[in-house]
Amino acid sequence: MVGAALAVGSAYAGSKLNLIINEAASVPEHLEVKLEDGKVFVPIDRLAEEFKGKATYDPDKNEVRVTLPDAAKLSIQVSRLEDALKPSTPEDALDTWVKGVQTRSGALQYAVLSPELREQTKKEFEEHYWTTGGSSPHMDAIENLVTESLDDNTVRFSFDYRLVASNYNGQGSAVMTVQQMETDRGEGWFITNVKMKDPGDTGITIGVEPMHP
Repeated sequence: MVGAALAVGSAYAGSKLNLIINEAASVPEHLEVKLEDGKVFVPIDRLAEEFKGKATYDPDKNEVRVTLPDAAKLSIQVSRLEDALKPSTPEDALDTWVKGVQTRSGALQYAVLSPELREQTKKEFEEHYWTTGGSSPHMDAIENLVTESLDDNTVRFSFDYRLVASNYNGQGSAVMTVQQMETDRGEGWFITNVKMKDPGDTGITIGVEPMHP
């Protein structure tokens, strides 16, 4: 929890706490971080400056106005988009994931992954600039879809998909497990596991395991 304080008090002086933001260390003397009763406090104007923004106080309106750069606004936009993509059915999760591979959008795939799978794959998605799949061959329509209910909250999909490239037509296959769960984004059906017969047949497909014979 970050407490807001515009005025710098003596309680912040000589802070020895290190503050790490996005894996980068910030100078504690500048931010004047304070730990009190298990809560972390830092003057909001100093924190805004760290994100290249600004905090101002208007005594007439008795309000603090914080302005952050586009990166912070884009983060909110991404959260809203992910909320809209939250799968309400197992089929929603499957369709969004497939569309992500077809359009080479790692962001679409990531939006329907379970929290555990998101944690496992986030770094790799970032390293590939949220691009997934391959341009040649690419995944076309899925075929021979089989849906199996493992329990009240778990569904497994098995399907084939066409592989399309110039002067080439092939076929791949995959098995996907989807579970209904409560997350910090609310309740939904999220992908917990994906296995493909050949994880490399559509290029770099992140978060996929090979099928065992």
